[in-house]
Amino acid sequence: MDLAAQAGQTAQGEGVSEAHGIGQDEIRARIGRLQEALRARGMPAYLAIGSSFYDRPGPVAYLSGHFPPFPNSAFGGAARGLGHACILVPAEGEPTLLVDGRGYRRDLVALPDVRLSNDFVGALAGLLRERGLATAAVGLAGEDIFPLALYRDLVAELPQLRLERAEEVLNRLRAVKSPAELALLRRAAEIAGVGLRAALDALRPSATERDVCAAGAAAALAAGADFVRYLRVHSGPWSGGGSRWPQATERALAEGDVVVLDIIGAYRGYAFDVNRTTVVGAASPEDLRFLEAGHAATEAAVAATRAGTTIGEVVEAGRRAVAGAGYPELAPSGAGHAIGLETVELPYLSAGSDERLVAGMVLCIEPSIFVPGRIGCAIEQEVVVTEGAPEVLTTFPTRLW
Repeated sequence: MDLAAQAGQTAQGEGVSEAHGIGQDEIRARIGRLQEALRARGMPAYLAIGSSFYDRPGPVAYLSGHFPPFPNSAFGGAARGLGHACILVPAEGEPTLLVDGRGYRRDLVALPDVRLSNDFVGALAGLLRERGLATAAVGLAGEDIFPLALYRDLVAELPQLRLERAEEVLNRLRAVKSPAELALLRRAAEIAGVGLRAALDALRPSATERDVCAAGAAAALAAGADFVRYLRVHSGPWSGGGSRWPQATERALAEGDVVVLDIIGAYRGYAFDVNRTTVVGAASPEDLRFLEAGHAATEAAVAATRAGTTIGEVVEAGRRAVAGAGYPELAPSGAGHAIGLETVELPYLSAGSDERLVAGMVLCIEPSIFVPGRIGCAIEQEVVVTEGAPEVLTTFPTRLW
């Protein structure tokens, strides 16, 4: 049985389906929990906004099953909001999903009231008036992706409307993953491994970064990925930085090159984000020592991850490992982030944070080390926080040199 078929079979057994991802009953239950939280806060309604499926769909996708299919687009004329969607959830009663004119998957969306419009301003203002909320204080999720143009026009139409920052209400619900979400994240991690294996198989002297990237991305798509946002292939001196555009170039690989691979995409809406580091041929003794330090950092941070531990303690475990390997000046100030419907979710794993981990969170742990212009090592593990040792979702090998 191929991986895509296996993923669908297992997911169905976990309360999700290959075709539909998260079931509509679970989405309705999420809405119910949000409404309970609104009533407890005395908040009359909640507005969640999301953008295109490969970018920031989380708030809307979590509450509706809708992934905006169109890229975020410029505002102009009658098109004010292409590439966005929003859901209005009242404390009592049925929610309404507002999508752009590109439409939605009726088999995925769990709501009876779905409205299409390319003019989000007019449609949203009309919806708020209809619900008697034109002068209310409405909670808002997705403030950081709420277009300023949309906000300005909406306030001009509804000058007494108050949009109150309330990200934490939804973030608390999203942070702890359900069994169905965990099933999808496990399969997403396996698909990332398929892509990485194909990339490694293509990695040889004289192959280009683009050759490696194309092989890995194609394999992940064939294994069932919704999309591959990118497979960064950073080789030689380019391995010494955490980011570079474009994802891969025509640079030809050479014997001894350190190569950092970072594959990001999704399966049935749930993300994968996996870094691995390898070498073309054999590593020099100096490079091998460096790579082992990076490996030790990830191992130590993962081992420190469990419910009740602070984020700062997880980061510090990685920092100590790097310092203990002889690179105190490279000890990273962060160790990753959470993952779910979006590649990067809260919380960030930042040094000094006293936020405590909760069982059911899924984290990408990556205390990477870099020497700009020379060498880098990034090994990223996706883990589920438990009361004991974490469940490691990324079973693909980590020591690839």
